[in-house]
Amino acid sequence: MNTHPAVPGRTRRLVAGMVASVSLLGLTAACSDSEAATAGTVYFGVSGPKTGPSAEYGRLWQQGFDLALEEINQNGGIDGRKVELKWEDSQSDPKQTVPIATKFVDDQSVIAELGDFSSPASIAASPVYNRGKLVQYGFTNSAVEFTNGGEYSWSPSITLDVFQERNAEWVSRKAKKVSVVYLETDWGKQAFKYFSQFAAEKGIEIVYSSPILPDSTDVKPILIKGREAAPEAFVHLGYGPDGALVVKQLRDVGFDKQFFGGQNTPQFIKLAGPAAEGDIVNGIFSPADADPRIQDFVGKFRAKFGVDPGDFNVYAYDALKVLVDAANHGGATREGVLKGLKESEFSGIGLGEFAFDQQSRRPDGVAPRELVLQNGKFVPTT
Repeated sequence: MNTHPAVPGRTRRLVAGMVASVSLLGLTAACSDSEAATAGTVYFGVSGPKTGPSAEYGRLWQQGFDLALEEINQNGGIDGRKVELKWEDSQSDPKQTVPIATKFVDDQSVIAELGDFSSPASIAASPVYNRGKLVQYGFTNSAVEFTNGGEYSWSPSITLDVFQERNAEWVSRKAKKVSVVYLETDWGKQAFKYFSQFAAEKGIEIVYSSPILPDSTDVKPILIKGREAAPEAFVHLGYGPDGALVVKQLRDVGFDKQFFGGQNTPQFIKLAGPAAEGDIVNGIFSPADADPRIQDFVGKFRAKFGVDPGDFNVYAYDALKVLVDAANHGGATREGVLKGLKESEFSGIGLGEFAFDQQSRRPDGVAPRELVLQNGKFVPTT
């Protein structure tokens, strides 16, 4: 039984008109929201370490990103839209990078992802990014297999085999007998494999080798064995903190010959102190480079942070600039970023002018530089 009174024809028409008007207003509001979204902020996701053992690298990334963001937004962002980052702290742990990847893939406002710091952490998340068709820009991932993850896995990083071929070349100019320590990690083992291969090709004899744990505090027993093998130089394959520990304890046990190792970071220089004077490393950047473009960057960085930039500041700065350039070329969408990476040429502080090889999804024709530590600063050897 109908308990509602009948609605006269005119009243029905009025109600219908009101409903149509409300619907039209709703449609207009929806269009306005869509237009606002189109005109709003462009987001890139960052998966990287803000806490944990690799937090120092996240801090260096943040500085590079901050300077890049300032310049990008002052210059109009992407088609006039502001650029911002959504950062998730992964601690560079593969167990955390996978759920972070899922979060970014599900967040449609994120048009590309930067990170993670370590290759294993990035590789663990690659299947998620590739299934979700979201570019994963592993800008510090030197593991050769990283870009094998699929069409959406890209990296400007020079690969570990290229780094170690150059490393062996520079070592061969100083020594023919070396002792080697390397990190007991997937990255460290791969670095040692490549260094050993190229050392043999260049006539270098490895008279002693040993892995070391990333969280070691005393490696003197290992270093003493390496010293007793009578090497002409000592090679360290690892990161900044463990490199500083190795070189300081090497000097403590009486080894005063050439050291190759550590990293071009403020942390390594500070922790190692005078013990690392004369150290030779692979790098992509030196604040002492006389190139006017590099000096302009160094001046801006010093003005903002009060210190000289190092490799990992440059990695982050260049990475964000590249993705923004790709989006400006292809469009501020996920497919637009992919299109831009495929079709554009780029200019970086660290790598100079480059384009990506479409098979490897890595830069064509770039190589690391030989840097030597002099008076507390890494400078080019040539």
